[in-house]
Amino acid sequence: MPTISLFQKDLCQLVGRTASMSDIEQWMPYVKGEVKDVLQDTGEVRVELQDTNRPDLWCVEGIARQIRSVLNKGMPPYSFFSEKKGAKRRIQVAQGMEAVRPYVAACVSLGYPMTAEGLDQCIQTQEKLADAFGRKRETVSIGLYRYSSIAFPVTYGLVKPDEIRFTPLGFEEKMTPHEILTVHPKGLEYGSILAGCERLPLLWDSDGQVLSFPPIINSRELGEVQLGDTDLFVEVTGTDLGMVVLALNIFACNLADRGATIETVEITYPYETEFGTTIKSPLSMNQSQRISLEAIEQALGMPLGSEAIQEALASYGYQVKATKQSVSVTLPAFRNDFMHVMDVAEDVAITRGYDSFSPIMPQTFTVGSLSV
Repeated sequence: MPTISLFQKDLCQLVGRTASMSDIEQWMPYVKGEVKDVLQDTGEVRVELQDTNRPDLWCVEGIARQIRSVLNKGMPPYSFFSEKKGAKRRIQVAQGMEAVRPYVAACVSLGYPMTAEGLDQCIQTQEKLADAFGRKRETVSIGLYRYSSIAFPVTYGLVKPDEIRFTPLGFEEKMTPHEILTVHPKGLEYGSILAGCERLPLLWDSDGQVLSFPPIINSRELGEVQLGDTDLFVEVTGTDLGMVVLALNIFACNLADRGATIETVEITYPYETEFGTTIKSPLSMNQSQRISLEAIEQALGMPLGSEAIQEALASYGYQVKATKQSVSVTLPAFRNDFMHVMDVAEDVAITRGYDSFSPIMPQTFTVGSLSV
C-alpha cells in the first residue's frame, strides 16, 4: 500500500485548521489512511493509505483536500477546469509520436513561491505518481520546469539518438540521448522503456532549448526547480491518455491548493485521441453517473434517504443531484476511480463514519462440508 511522508504543520495549513496528532489520527479514516510513524523532533508523519485506486491521495495536498471537503461539507470547484478562454501556450505534437510515447498534457502554475515543504511534496508526488501509478514511468512520467525560461510553443517530437546534445539533471556536461541511456543513472534505470526505438522522444521550445528527454530525465537548464521559483511549467507524458490527464489534474490541483494560479495549455495532435486532436489541459474527464438510492442503501444495509445520501456525497467532494429514487453523481476532476455502485456507497459510509452503522447478526447459519 502507498506510504507517504508529510509534515503536521503543512497538513494543518492546507486543511485550514490547527490540529493535534490525535485530531489528525481521527481524520485518517476520511482518506482510508493510518498514521504509521511520527518523528516528534521534526513533525514528520508517515501515513499508509489503504487504497491503490486514489492516486490523488498520495500527497499531503490530496489528503488535506479530502479532509477539508468533509469538514467543510463540500469543496468549491477548481475554475481552471471550466476555463472558456483559449489557452495562451501551446504544445505541438509531431508526427511519429503515436508509435513511441503518444500523449502529453501540461499546465502553467503562476504566483506560488516554492517553499521547502512544497518542493519536497512536489518531488514526492512526482515520484509516487510515476513509479506506482505510472508503472515506473512506462505509462506516466512527470516533468517540472522554470516557466519564465521557456519560449512557447513547445514541440513534443522525435530525434535521432545522437542528433542533439543538452545537459541533463545531475550532470555538468552536455550529452546526447544515446549517451544518457548508456551513462546517466536514470538512463540506465529507465532506458528499457525506449528499447528498440530508432528515434527518441524529446521536448524542446521555440528557441531550441531542450526541456526534457521523457521519460528519462529533465534538462538541467530548464528542469531544475529551486526554492523561491514562483512560476512553473508542468508536463506529463505517457502511453495512456486518461492516466496522463489524471496525473496532470492532480498536480494542478495540488499547486492551486498552495496558492498558485493555474493556466491551461493547448495540445495539438497530428492524430486522433479519445479527446480529439486538440486538447486543453487540465481537463475534466468525468461524466455524470446515475445510481438508484435503493442500490446504495442495499449496499450499506441501512435506509438513509435521499437527503442524507446527497449530503454525504457532496461532503466527500462529489457534484450531486438527487431525486427521491436516484442520485446523479460526478467525481471531481482529480479522481477517476468510479467502477461500481459500491464505490459510491463506500464514500457515503466514510463520510458518515463507520461507527454510525449498527452491526447486525447474520440471519442464516450454514455448515460447510467436503465436496464429493
